[in-house]
Amino acid sequence: MKIKMEDKEIVLFSRARLAKSFFKRLRGLMGIRGLSEGECLVITPCSSIHTFFMKFDIDVAFVDKDLRVLKIVEDLRPGKLVMPVKGAYSVIEADSRFSSMKDLEVGSKLAIINK
Repeated sequence: MKIKMEDKEIVLFSRARLAKSFFKRLRGLMGIRGLSEGECLVITPCSSIHTFFMKFDIDVAFVDKDLRVLKIVEDLRPGKLVMPVKGAYSVIEADSRFSSMKDLEVGSKLAIINK
C-alpha cells in the first residue's frame, strides 16, 4: 500500500504497513532500529501515541477518517508522549531521517493506493 497527497499527486510513502490488530497497534515501532526510506506505519484506530522503548526519532501525522491531516509532530524523540488529538482516527509514523512529512501541512488530504 502507498500513501500520497491527494491534490498534488505526490507519493509520500511507497511502503505503508498497517497496524490494525490490538497487538500490532500496541507494538508499533518498538524494538526495531528504524524504517527504510519511503516506509511508514499506519496505526488505526489511534488518536494518541508514545515513543517509549523506541530507538529512533519519528515524524507523525494524525489524520481523521477522511485522511485529512489534523496534526503533525516532527522529530519526536524516544520516551515521549503525544496526548489524544481531537478527531484523529489514524496515525502515520515514519523515521525522521527519511520522512517525506516535511511536505505535509495541517489540512492536507491524503489518499491510500492499494497497489
